[in-house]
Amino acid sequence: MTDLAITFPEIPLSDIEARAQRLIDDYEDHIGQRVRAPIPVESIAEHYLGYQIDITDEGLFEDPRYLGGIVFDENVIRVNASVESHEGRYNFTIAHEIGHHVLHRDHYLAERNAEHPGIMCREVSAKPLVEQQADQFASALLMPAELVRRAAEQIVIPSGEMSVHALRATAGKVIRAGGFSNVSNTAMANRLITLGYARGVDFQTGTGIDLMRAAQAKGFSGIDAWLWKKVRQMRRLFQ
Repeated sequence: MTDLAITFPEIPLSDIEARAQRLIDDYEDHIGQRVRAPIPVESIAEHYLGYQIDITDEGLFEDPRYLGGIVFDENVIRVNASVESHEGRYNFTIAHEIGHHVLHRDHYLAERNAEHPGIMCREVSAKPLVEQQADQFASALLMPAELVRRAAEQIVIPSGEMSVHALRATAGKVIRAGGFSNVSNTAMANRLITLGYARGVDFQTGTGIDLMRAAQAKGFSGIDAWLWKKVRQMRRLFQ
């Protein structure tokens, strides 16, 4: 539920990458040691930026479409309780909200008025420019380009265009080689595309896995869960 009444400026991807790395550098100076993967986004949010992380399923977050939100006035990052047990999505949500703090906080506070809701939220499907920017920041923060490069050097990356299967397999290898234990395969796959390690393949989504988990949570299993996923996919096509 990003407040679309406020127009946010475009930010080049190179600037977003640089600002994510600057945050890591500043955090290293703060704690007096180098940071390696997994990047401790909880600690950065709480102990360096001064935010309280609130895991909740109340109010707006009764709706599982809202994964997280940041309330600048209260120094609170809210995370939907439904993602707490999914480490990759949980950490990406926190990193995304940190992205709003770094990229958008000053502009938001300067431009808002009494009618603005006071919270910027991360939704599953909504991707206006400001949300894309926060996602790009989250990727750069959790998977710094230099650390991904070092991990990629330890494995054999297929040359030429990749299949989805090869991309997913490569992402898993980079995660293991680089110690990126708090990111999902989907997030790493997309990071490899952004950094130019994978060509000829589209950006990935975690929708299929998430739907299977949701189906199992609703009591479905096996072929029932598969059918339920297909029904949901067909419904989206006609919405």
